[in-house]
Amino acid sequence: MSLAYIYKATLVFLAALATAYILFLTLNVWVSVMVAILLASALRPAIFRLMRWRIPQAVAVLLVYLGLTAITITLLVIILPPVINQFVGYIQNDDRLAIRLISAQGWLERTVTQFTGSDFELGIAPEEIRAAVSDIVDTIRVTAPSMVGNATGFLGDFILIIVMALYWVSTRDRTERFLIDISPLSRRGQVRSIMDEIEGGLGSYVRSIVLVSIVVGLLSALILTLLRVPGAGTISFFYAVATAIPIIGGLIGVVLATFLALLTSPINAVIVLVVTFLLQQVENYYLTPRMMSGGTDFDPLLVLIFVALGFSLGGITGSLLSIPVAGTVSILVKHLIIEPRKAIVAPNKIDGGILLSSSSQEKK
Repeated sequence: MSLAYIYKATLVFLAALATAYILFLTLNVWVSVMVAILLASALRPAIFRLMRWRIPQAVAVLLVYLGLTAITITLLVIILPPVINQFVGYIQNDDRLAIRLISAQGWLERTVTQFTGSDFELGIAPEEIRAAVSDIVDTIRVTAPSMVGNATGFLGDFILIIVMALYWVSTRDRTERFLIDISPLSRRGQVRSIMDEIEGGLGSYVRSIVLVSIVVGLLSALILTLLRVPGAGTISFFYAVATAIPIIGGLIGVVLATFLALLTSPINAVIVLVVTFLLQQVENYYLTPRMMSGGTDFDPLLVLIFVALGFSLGGITGSLLSIPVAGTVSILVKHLIIEPRKAIVAPNKIDGGILLSSSSQEKK
């Protein structure tokens, strides 16, 4: 091993470390880029549909993104005020929240006792509930200013994502042509196929996730409103958002919705638990299999692993992005590794009763 080789290998290793460190420091930016590309991929069919109606591309892009912004702002205006009012009320009077939880515990113990015929106790003293609630509320009071700052940062990230998605729509074709131009002639068709498949899969996945969340959210809001559950819109919104998380999102949504309803009354919590549980069965066995048939398809165990890895790395955002990232990697592996290997070992000639592969013929 020559000194020049060692020198080059050391430079490559240090460059790789520096690149990884820079990517780590700018991870939030790359997450925003990924979300912007997902958003643009999901909205491109709507833009193309408007263009087929002879609307100029710039106007079509503007109309689609204005519609998205209007829908987002409308949802926030409808959902946030009740949540903020209830949140502020509990911060100002933590004993109110403790009393609700203590009464809910008493109702649950009495109901289970009547149903089973034997005494049932959770074993949590009212003083422990009051102390726990007081600690949580004190923590929230201390961290409230940072939460406001996080909300401002989220707004800035949202605007950045919208802007990057707009630019991606206009530069996507140029990016594809650039990648094709720098590729070998024998690989250009494959590069175009990979880009189309990745974009199609990502767009289909995002549209399916959003559509499933919208359907279960609207059904939940309608049913809970008819049953006169207070805060039906807020509960349904959080339930729908949690449903967007693959595999475990439904369970999270049911638990979260039930807890929010428990803050009003135990009866409402039972109603919400039953409604969201039944909706989750509809979502698992009817909506998701049909709406996500064209999206990314993984074994459920792999999906759970990817979601867990994404959540550990980036929280809820990481869990939502884990499947698109895994889908992109899967497509690249299929085109760059699996299919070339299949082409090498695929039998294509019989010589004297012996099945020969293409690799065997090349050796001849």
